[in-house]
Amino acid sequence: MKPLQSKPVAAAPAAAAVAVPATLLLPLSPLLRRLDLLILLLVKSYLLVDALNGFVQQQFGQGLALSAAYKSVIMALMLWSCALTLGRRILLLPLLLVLLLTGPVVSFFSLGHAAGFSYDIGMALKLAAPLLAAWYCYSLCQRDAALAQRNLHQLMWFGFAIIVLNLLLGRLGYGLSAYLPSDYFPDQQLGSKGFFKATNELSALLLVFSAYLFAWYWPRQKAVFAVVLLGSLFCSSTLLTKTGNAGVVLLALLIPLLQARPRWQAHRQWIRWALGGGLLLALLLAWQLPALLPHLPLSEKQQLVLQQQGAIGIVLSNRDLFVRDNWVFVEQYFPLWQQLIGVGNAGLAFYSSKPLAEIDPADLFIWFGLAGLGWYLLWFAGVIRLALAGWRRAPQSVASGVLALNVLLLLVASMAGHVLTSGMLWIPWGMLNGAWALWLSAEVQEQTDAAQ
Repeated sequence: MKPLQSKPVAAAPAAAAVAVPATLLLPLSPLLRRLDLLILLLVKSYLLVDALNGFVQQQFGQGLALSAAYKSVIMALMLWSCALTLGRRILLLPLLLVLLLTGPVVSFFSLGHAAGFSYDIGMALKLAAPLLAAWYCYSLCQRDAALAQRNLHQLMWFGFAIIVLNLLLGRLGYGLSAYLPSDYFPDQQLGSKGFFKATNELSALLLVFSAYLFAWYWPRQKAVFAVVLLGSLFCSSTLLTKTGNAGVVLLALLIPLLQARPRWQAHRQWIRWALGGGLLLALLLAWQLPALLPHLPLSEKQQLVLQQQGAIGIVLSNRDLFVRDNWVFVEQYFPLWQQLIGVGNAGLAFYSSKPLAEIDPADLFIWFGLAGLGWYLLWFAGVIRLALAGWRRAPQSVASGVLALNVLLLLVASMAGHVLTSGMLWIPWGMLNGAWALWLSAEVQEQTDAAQ
């Protein structure tokens, strides 16, 4: 299978007709065209507004909510576009918000705490935002696949370049430290996040841009792939997060492997056995860690930390303790029926000094009950399924990067949070998942070229 062409897919309308029922294809009206151009301009600039927001807060000690207002405009415009193109399906968004906010509303009326309730509303909007971005990009791909592909590519490059420039300034001493002094490093401020506010969210965002660029350039221009990899490693080493460092390396290894599917497909049974054996070995080592600890080549301090926190505590950065403590409060102060619909940040904040444990499934279940946990499972199951189907049809397309990214972000969300609850991630991540028709278009184009 030869590499895909680096130019925009010329057969996009035909591909759209293959991938999508003809009844969903929409005429390109002047209003939609102007609306698309405005939205695409805004989404390509949103990280500059995020950085400006952080700069203002650092310099003047007061946030102006520039980023929240800017993204609210983007959400409103996307909602308008989707209402014009998707019809009644757009009603699923307010239905999702109603389901998520039922528990927080009950807590608000019974306990008060308006600040916590506004936080719940913001979190519910963040949960719905990736779906809105995905729907918008999906609809755009049906109307004008070339415009969607060109602007998605530009969004990924602009975002990646802004992160690199921001962290370069951080390395030069500008901006904010990634980590403040702690018990283990009382005199040090470690790493840098430049002018952005959230270190972990920035790490996850780096993975989104890296995954796309890795998957795009590996079959086309390996020199550009190497440059992007070096830039990604520079950023992850500046942020000093497990998500960034491990995630970039895993993507750089997994994406070429996934794109080489035609070469190893005949040996997939042996690969399954090897992966299963490796997983069992890892579980066995984790189970026997206390017995192995004295024999590991670690310093006395490192062994003490392992004994106190355990391997899971170190991987989760003790977030499991926050989850346990918060659930104790929920069980103690709220009836079972309210536990199932969620108590909200507003309710939990009455009893917990840290109502955000920073593990997405745990936080979403405590705040929004079964609706929050169900949406977490449904979203990841949906995007992984779509990416898997796209990768099977077009292994060398960007679908390989989307598949690796979604699986990796599922792991990150389950261990470190700041994925579905991120305000920085939803635009590029949602649009990347909504562009699945483009990867199928790439397969159609490849088959056409091969036939010619």
